[in-house]
Amino acid sequence: MEVSSASVCICTYNRAERLGETLAALQAMDVPPDCNAEILVVDNNSSDDTRTVVDDAVRCGPLRVVYAFEARQGKSFALNTAMQYARGDVIALTDDDVIPRRDWLARIVRHFREREVSFVFGKVLPRWSVLPPPELLTPRARDVWGPLALVDYGDTPTRYVAESTAQRLPIGANLAFARSALATIGGWRTDLGKVNNTLISGEDHEIFMRLRRHGLYGGYYDPDVSVRHFVPASRLTRQYFRRWFFWHGKTHALMLDDLFPGLDMGSVPRIAGVPRFLYRHGLQQLGKYLTMLARGSALDILVEELRLLKFVGLYSECWKRVLMRRTTRRAPGISAIPGPDLA
Repeated sequence: MEVSSASVCICTYNRAERLGETLAALQAMDVPPDCNAEILVVDNNSSDDTRTVVDDAVRCGPLRVVYAFEARQGKSFALNTAMQYARGDVIALTDDDVIPRRDWLARIVRHFREREVSFVFGKVLPRWSVLPPPELLTPRARDVWGPLALVDYGDTPTRYVAESTAQRLPIGANLAFARSALATIGGWRTDLGKVNNTLISGEDHEIFMRLRRHGLYGGYYDPDVSVRHFVPASRLTRQYFRRWFFWHGKTHALMLDDLFPGLDMGSVPRIAGVPRFLYRHGLQQLGKYLTMLARGSALDILVEELRLLKFVGLYSECWKRVLMRRTTRRAPGISAIPGPDLA
């Protein structure tokens, strides 16, 4: 792939202090050879000093810095705005509390030049605000690392091909796309991605499903394309983990067609809006949780509890949508079901 330009895109909301650190680190990066690189910051309706921090970054390094504002609350809205403003052949995504390796962007650009891929990604390692509980660093705990937004898929570079459906996917804190692929599939779904300050997510996962459907799925994992992600103390609590997994289940309720591509979800039998087979899966998970309560370690019990909460979130979202449809049908003068209420 020919790459003459690259855009580093950051979507931010009220993290001015962390954003300043990230922008300083980006400005200190090695600039890829023969590549016109820029930094694009999309302010997703912040009320802090985000604009001032971005203005200061303009004067702090060699890279062009662009500020854009997106008033609609939700990461996918901000990502789609980034696509509109970005000039790069490669769109490299990272977060507003991340410190990349010095050669991060140079390695990304090199991989796109050397390979026919639609995405490149690498590790997202922690910058702990406080020391985490030791059990959180064990291999078993990696099964529930979702709330921490960390990625470590080992030290071996790996090709991602459409035939391999079991490979673990990237997350948006360290992920680069070919702009042409994003344009073809139409960007991000705006009912996913922390809409209205909820923990609805899934925008990272869903976009890979559409790349597959368009025949554009192909990527590369480079463990040295790495960033360090700030993990605040608030994310290390059981309360946050439980809340995250509950909302992760609600996210799954919005993505059933993508999660089960081999099924015609329109014809699958449902009970109160939930595909009937998912009740069976939930009961099986309840059995695992009860088994662990009887003989498992504290970590094992927590892992199975969190997996169970994901089903609870999924059921609650499906039930809520059934109630919304019934309410809409009963309301006089309304002929269409309103958009998703994700608040």
